[in-house]
Order: sequence, then structure tokens, then C-alpha cells
Amino acid sequence: MTDFAQPARRTVMCASAALGSVALLTACGDGHSEAQAPEASPVPSPTGEGQAVIALSEIEVGARATVQAKHSSGAEIPVLLFRPDEKTVLAYSSVCTHQGCVVTTKSTKEDFFCACHGSRFQPSDGTVTDGPAIAPLGRYATEIKDDQVVVFITES
Repeated sequence: MTDFAQPARRTVMCASAALGSVALLTACGDGHSEAQAPEASPVPSPTGEGQAVIALSEIEVGARATVQAKHSSGAEIPVLLFRPDEKTVLAYSSVCTHQGCVVTTKSTKEDFFCACHGSRFQPSDGTVTDGPAIAPLGRYATEIKDDQVVVFITES
């Protein structure tokens, strides 16, 4: 008859913990999703009372900016702006669609960036270019009036 050495309890516990950790980390992945990202929402039409947030001359074509606007609750909220051409300024919510962190223009790329988990958004339409976020940024209507960028803050 052959005698087999029984593993020590500590060896079994350590091996179980190591295998569990590997499985957990594998399941988490690198934060990227293979799921199809939703398309950008259409540019909303201006409704209600808009507010001038920046002089048009302060945001050059191709530039991004963060401005403050008054929400219907009375709170000041940051709004992301992008000027793709001479006659257009686009406005987005600065709330990341992943977990609600603040998205900013402070980025090493020409995009909007969420520093909490690394999501990146395309300034031309608010869509996700790098996750973990999968939904595009909320959009606000804008218009250029008397050389001012006017934003219409709505619930997004």
C-alpha cells in the first residue's frame, strides 16, 4: 500500500486564496467592454431660458472649455464646451456616465477625460472613446447670440 502525504491545512488555504484571487482579477478584466457603445444623442433644440456662459472670442475653433452654468436647482454646475467650427459650439454635461464623477477638459489628448476611472469622450458628439463608461455624455442645447455662447441647461 502506498502512503500519500496529506497537504497541510495552511497549504490548502493559501492555494484556495490564490486561485480565488486569480479568478476574481480575470473576471474584472481591464475595464474595457466589448459591448456596443450607444450612439450619441442628437443635439437638443433650445427650450426655456438660456444663459450666456462665455464670450465666443474666448473659445477658438477646435478648442474645449469648461464653464459654470446655473442649474434649475440654483446650483452652479460645470458644463463642457467644444467649438468644432466658426458657427457652432457644442455643450455637454460634465457628469461621467460610468459612476457620476466629474469629466474635464484636462487631458493629454484632445478629448474630455474622467480621472476617476479613465473614461474618455469625443468632443464632437460626446461618445465614449475609451471606457469603462459606455454611454455618451448628456448634451445641452446651445446657440450663439450677440457674440456670446448661450447654453440651455435641462435635466440630462
